[in-house]
Amino acid sequence: MNETGSAPAPAMSRIWSEDHQSAFARATGDVNPMHMDARVARRTLAGGQAVHGVHTALWALDACVDAYPLEQLSGLQMRFERFVLVGDRTEIVVDEADAGRLRLSLSVDGVRAATIQATLGEARPRAQPITDAPEAIPPEPITVDPATIASAAGAFRLPEPEAITALAPRLARVIGSARVSALGGLSTLVGMRVPGLHSILSKIDVTLTDVADGSSLSYAVKRFQPMLQSVTTQASGPGLEARVESFVRPRPVEQEGWAELAALVRPGEFSAVSALIIGGSRGLGAATAKLLAAGGGDVCITYASGASEAEAVAREIRDGDGRCQVLHYDAAHPVGPQLESLAMTPSQLYHFATPRIFRQKRAPFERACFEEMMRVYNYAFYDLSLFCLERRDRLAAFYPSTTAIDEAPRDTLEYVMAKTAGETLVTTLARTIPNLRVVIERLPRVKTDQTATIFPVPAASPGILMLPIIRRLSSQS
Repeated sequence: MNETGSAPAPAMSRIWSEDHQSAFARATGDVNPMHMDARVARRTLAGGQAVHGVHTALWALDACVDAYPLEQLSGLQMRFERFVLVGDRTEIVVDEADAGRLRLSLSVDGVRAATIQATLGEARPRAQPITDAPEAIPPEPITVDPATIASAAGAFRLPEPEAITALAPRLARVIGSARVSALGGLSTLVGMRVPGLHSILSKIDVTLTDVADGSSLSYAVKRFQPMLQSVTTQASGPGLEARVESFVRPRPVEQEGWAELAALVRPGEFSAVSALIIGGSRGLGAATAKLLAAGGGDVCITYASGASEAEAVAREIRDGDGRCQVLHYDAAHPVGPQLESLAMTPSQLYHFATPRIFRQKRAPFERACFEEMMRVYNYAFYDLSLFCLERRDRLAAFYPSTTAIDEAPRDTLEYVMAKTAGETLVTTLARTIPNLRVVIERLPRVKTDQTATIFPVPAASPGILMLPIIRRLSSQS
């Protein structure tokens, strides 16, 4: 309480934490790993743990209750434009407020992430009864077969409203706890049922109805557009009707298997190779490690955060009678202490370490993003090359550049600048260090988690792309 005895004024900004995630998941049953599992979330389009969009909207509306007549709320339009990640600070800006409308923007670092428009004072239509027999919320998100999405329908029981009321107490006071619970249930609908596991929430249009009775939410898909991977669902719950728009997000890219890649390689063709593969837990690095090991090479793969993924790659190689060591390596720290237990003297170096390339930009040029790109793509490659040359008098190194230098995709300025600088650096090193041989290749878009998009885009297979490069590099070792 403050000095006047009233409740503290609600904050108009918030830094989202793991505790916020857990509280909303408990209150709604939406435990989609895109929100709750950092390891899984980094392989999604968000690139990290995404805050539940409905949670951000409830928090913003709750913060505005004392200043605006939300007891007259009759409709909501919510647009979720960018991911808000755990650790982000979100700020609420009131763009417009009058007797009939309240319009809010939610921004992170000055970039809009969501908009909420509240309609005030209009008559609430009559509530429609829910006739479907409700089921329990599943303990894990459903993986919906795309062939059945268009006909998906049903109902589920909403959790008791006390937990979600505690997250938006002011809003619950003026529109009722059942309606707040139903709004939370819209997140559960998308994240746990349709589209379920592989989902992204885009828009919600809500009409508040006259009676907020009941404890279940019914739903029926009204339209599914396979080409756009978009789903439109109609939902009914206590005190509201809603039109929910979402997308089926791409599933994590399946790694090419040992047997598939070994079939491309001649037995023993890489038996003279010992390779240090930076960033070998997935994608290009994992495919390179399997190809080399299948050809008799000795490999060491590194990871920055995907320990379990790196061990899975190594286990697959060892099960195929290959040799593979796993080490942790982070480009932000000195090379020597991290790789001091390296069991080989590398004849080849492959540098696949990368920060997230496609990310939500806050400005046309972000200095911190550029510095991160330079550190990973340039400073680290230089240090790793010297580290390897201290252990062997000859090294062949592969520097993966990108066709993005020519194409300049949107929001990749820092990436393109760092890779352009990297080409100059590597060319200069090869010219000035006699025992260093390098291969630079501008790679096209490759089928990895980094390059996944909602709308299908042609992408090359890592194994097919890397095999001729490995053979070229091995001829220089």
